[in-house]
Amino acid sequence: MGFFSNLFGNRQSIAKCKVEFDTNGKVQNIEAPEGQWKGERNGSAQYYTQNVGSLFHANELLKKVNSIPPVTYYVVITPDGSLGRDIQGFYTEAPIKTKNILVEISGVRQKAVESLSLTGFGDMIANHNTVAQLKSQGQYARLVLQMKCGQCGYESPIETEPGSFVRECYCCGTENKCSRGSITVHFGFDLRKVEI
Repeated sequence: MGFFSNLFGNRQSIAKCKVEFDTNGKVQNIEAPEGQWKGERNGSAQYYTQNVGSLFHANELLKKVNSIPPVTYYVVITPDGSLGRDIQGFYTEAPIKTKNILVEISGVRQKAVESLSLTGFGDMIANHNTVAQLKSQGQYARLVLQMKCGQCGYESPIETEPGSFVRECYCCGTENKCSRGSITVHFGFDLRKVEI
């Protein structure tokens, strides 16, 4: 990690996604342009990156990546931050915007709602350990969970924190009220205890 934070200036033409909603305002179908992954080695790690116009599009691209080998990272750079995925699941290495994110669906934002769910994705035990280790080393790390929007039902991979917080849906931009408990992780030979 640390590789893609210097790529923000590398822009390309941005294609948009198409989203269809059902009669209840829930996401029914999504068409996301594939784009092209650019590969680059950094030491023993292999990175694949591309730029898109929204976190929504980034999420759709990352969900389509099937099997990810160890020490391989897929990173999508957006104007609101970068979202990555590796063998363990979604991750970030710098804060993602949480207010006024760019959405590709205009006129859908509603007043704040309760999120429908906050769930894990990928190998959650490995994710807990990685976040705790990075945090104990003074590096930026947040646990990323899937937030199901109370407005449109879309699942956005969001950075979380213990307690109550608000995050915008990547699809419709509606603020969702969420909460989660504090997670204690013990790792290392000395069983260091880290709260994430």
